Amino acid sequence: MDRKGVILLMKYISGAYRSFRMADDEQAADEVAVWHDLLMDIPIELAMQKTRELCRINKHFAPTPAEIYQACVENQTLSIYEIQRRENEQQLLELQEYHEREEVKPMPEHIARRLDQLFAGMRVNNDES
Repeated sequence: MDRKGVILLMKYISGAYRSFRMADDEQAADEVAVWHDLLMDIPIELAMQKTRELCRINKHFAPTPAEIYQACVENQTLSIYEIQRRENEQQLLELQEYHEREEVKPMPEHIARRLDQLFAGMRVNNDES
């Protein structure tokens, strides 16, 4: 979706919800940039269709770009590679968040030795394969 499509989508939402207004030109440009970044992979026709559906369902709050994106991709058939890529991205984000929030220290030596013993018992020898 291009920027014109994003503006068209935002105007549609603005018409459906009185509370969905942009304050000034600078803020509007920033909002359009964010919406464009989040929705650039979505075809405008699909985004408009899903936005209409979301507007019919939620009578109090305008749909966010994340809700529109999720509505557009939730029924897509994903390849196994896409699923694995998303799982890997999620795991990396969780690991990054963990390292940012927690003070990570090296594992105690006695636990490392015990894990090595456990893993050594689980390894497949060359004669077994």
